[in-house]
Amino acid sequence: MRLRSVVLAALFVLAGCSGFAASERPETVTPAPVPDADPGATGVPGLANDSVNPTLLAQAHRDALDNRSYTLTVNWTTDDREWETWLAVEDERRYRYLSTQTTGAYSDRLFVEGDVRYSRHRRPLGIQYRRNRSVPASERFGHHTGRLVETYLPAGPVAVRQLAGGYIVVADHAPATFDRVRNYTVRVTVTSSGWVRTFSVRYFDPYQDVSVRYRFEYSAIDETVVERPAWVEQRWPEDFQRETVTPVMSDDG
Repeated sequence: MRLRSVVLAALFVLAGCSGFAASERPETVTPAPVPDADPGATGVPGLANDSVNPTLLAQAHRDALDNRSYTLTVNWTTDDREWETWLAVEDERRYRYLSTQTTGAYSDRLFVEGDVRYSRHRRPLGIQYRRNRSVPASERFGHHTGRLVETYLPAGPVAVRQLAGGYIVVADHAPATFDRVRNYTVRVTVTSSGWVRTFSVRYFDPYQDVSVRYRFEYSAIDETVVERPAWVEQRWPEDFQRETVTPVMSDDG
């Protein structure tokens, strides 16, 4: 698995960047096909009393995100790098994103209002601002957490414990697509509708000689309100002196 095992963990973190880490784009991983898991007493697609079908659960998770407001926090850590990411979605055309490398001079900020996307990218050589046409939140970010569930949760037997309003799923073995990783543990909490509210995985990758830790958590579901950040109004004051904002493509696209 080599680099893939580390880079896939950064899948969501890198989703909001514009051109950053282009040399580390992950390979596409296709989970091995498995029989549909019997929902049994759980009623959650892909989740039985003692086993899981990650593909079905990931799809249920994606479906549960549709037309909902939420706040998502993400942390990805290796022995020498750490990224923290925050995403707040009020609706498909109003959201904010912040991703910061806490051990380096990199950060990405996005704000979407209507048809316009404003972005601010900090790099060692300075700060870049861009204004582009927006895309819906689900199109830009919606599939990433589902893909992580599908990639890192092993198909087949797992430990399932019921909670109020949902379940905890725990496994201490890696999916078949992972090659020789060690000390593998993955834990998710999922609602009765299939929304994966929290996800955490950790393992040691002997190829890279590095420990990987990754976690995400949803909060403020159906209660997230997104305010326009000050840096947007400071950089483009003319956009907010009139009623309608007209998308203007930046020179670099």
